[in-house]
Amino acid sequence: MLSSPQFCRPNNPPNVQFRPPAVTPGGNALTVTAAGGGGKTVGRWLKDRREKKKEEVRAHNAQLHAAISVAGVAAAVAASAAATAATSGAGKDEQMAKTDMAVASAATLVAAQCVEAAEAMGAEREHLASVVNSAVNVRSAGDIMTLTAAAATGMFVFHYLILINYVYHNG
Repeated sequence: MLSSPQFCRPNNPPNVQFRPPAVTPGGNALTVTAAGGGGKTVGRWLKDRREKKKEEVRAHNAQLHAAISVAGVAAAVAASAAATAATSGAGKDEQMAKTDMAVASAATLVAAQCVEAAEAMGAEREHLASVVNSAVNVRSAGDIMTLTAAAATGMFVFHYLILINYVYHNG
């Protein structure tokens, strides 16, 4: 039954998570009292908000760079798989040629999804097209390894920024 006293509003603690900070006079400056207690001056509170915004922008830029790099890797793999499929089609093993075509098709699908995800995150179409065109023109395994290392580094930086932000804000 819902009329139990534990469900009555007066018995539940207030949800302070969504309350805006209260501003009260404190000494020579206004003090912002956060929901969890403790006071900051309005200036410090504004500075913290600016820093947090900068961190969010840095993290978004790192994530965007990683997404663009992964799209480039996917395009390079798709191009390599397509080239392999084209050369194996002239060979004698029909089953291997079909497998190579299936892999090329799957790699192209993955590359298209990576490009779409990067665009959805805000990548500029011209920049993305440039990265994909460069990736499609890879010539060696070393080129693909370089693209992969760049993508992995971008992903690492993004996760590192997220971790630093968490540690900074949560002690």
